[in-house]
Amino acid sequence: MGWTPTSTDDQLWEINRGLWILGDRIAGEKIATLSYDGRIQVVAEITGRTRYEIGGQSKWALSGNVLRPGDPLHDQLKGSPAPRHRNPVSYVDTSVLESLPPVERARLAVRDRVTMVVTWNPDKWNPDNWGTQVYPQDVKKVAAGGLLRGQWATGNRRSGIEPGDRVFFLRQGVEPRGIIGSGITTSRIFTDTHWDDERSDGDANYVLVEWDTLLLPEVGLPHASLIGQIPDGGAWRPQSGGWILRPDVAADLEASWAKHLGLTTLMPPRSSPRQGWQLDPVRRKKVEDAAQDRLMEHYRQRGWVVNDVRYGNPYDATATKNGAMLWLEAKGTETAGATVIVSPNEVRWAREHPGACVLGILSDVVFQPNGEVDPTSGTFRIFQWNPDDIALTPRSFDFTPTDTDLLT
Repeated sequence: MGWTPTSTDDQLWEINRGLWILGDRIAGEKIATLSYDGRIQVVAEITGRTRYEIGGQSKWALSGNVLRPGDPLHDQLKGSPAPRHRNPVSYVDTSVLESLPPVERARLAVRDRVTMVVTWNPDKWNPDNWGTQVYPQDVKKVAAGGLLRGQWATGNRRSGIEPGDRVFFLRQGVEPRGIIGSGITTSRIFTDTHWDDERSDGDANYVLVEWDTLLLPEVGLPHASLIGQIPDGGAWRPQSGGWILRPDVAADLEASWAKHLGLTTLMPPRSSPRQGWQLDPVRRKKVEDAAQDRLMEHYRQRGWVVNDVRYGNPYDATATKNGAMLWLEAKGTETAGATVIVSPNEVRWAREHPGACVLGILSDVVFQPNGEVDPTSGTFRIFQWNPDDIALTPRSFDFTPTDTDLLT
């Protein structure tokens, strides 16, 4: 219930942990899994259960801790085929894994992360114009601060991948070619029906992926740049997906990808003067929402009528009062916020509406132990959003506000 490809494991667990009709057998169970589309999607360690009487029938809600990549129970179960029964509740014997002592489970979780490249060639697979109809919508979903769950083919590779490994998405074939996405694997490799309809009688290898970044092909990291910046990465023309990079090449690709996105580091320390890039899309979204809430409330308290229009526009909100109109853009960061990341569309809009755009920056955001933003944390500043006339062509770039832009 409540499945969406952009939900996190924690969100799916919270939605689906109850209510269920469960027999006495549940009393001895230690692990619960949630399945969708024939595959186990969430693995949690049961810590308790609560009974509810509904319509004269007992139903149960489970309590538990969602397991993460690296935990042997998570890695063994997630992505594996779900038992097929008419009853929505079924039981699987995982006693061998459950018997592992905590020390052994921790030891098994220690492993260097692997980086794999998966590929897409629109000349070979583009059903119903997937590349121009579906994929752009997926790009928007991820750009809005979510993550996107899915599965992708790994070519001839059948092993060597564990949950938590890094994956890059390489577009091949006709131009524009290059890296257009990145994410984290959430399963081991498994076989399923072949993606090529003409080979429907055969199987293909797949892995579950949570995409944290997706770009339109025209603004991806170009194939020519890959060859120029990472010459030791091979020809960058693999015959199929599932190409595992050497550690040094993977590090070079991460650096080139970060630079292409307008960043100097993927995980900056809190002392970094840049806004930085938070790889956890849920955490990133919470920071951005906190910044926008603060900015909109600032103008509402001053008598402006504020509308939230953050999706599909180069600004986050509009504010109107006495015939005047402002376009509001919010940026949030866990760093000091000396520099923030802005997009070319945001810059273009501000230049086309000089004097009517405002940029609110909420910096030094702190999270509480429950994973939510501390509403009392952060330094909030509002600036006149007037980017200068220097030509900027990257997909995203940095804006450094000065005290002369500060609005009181």
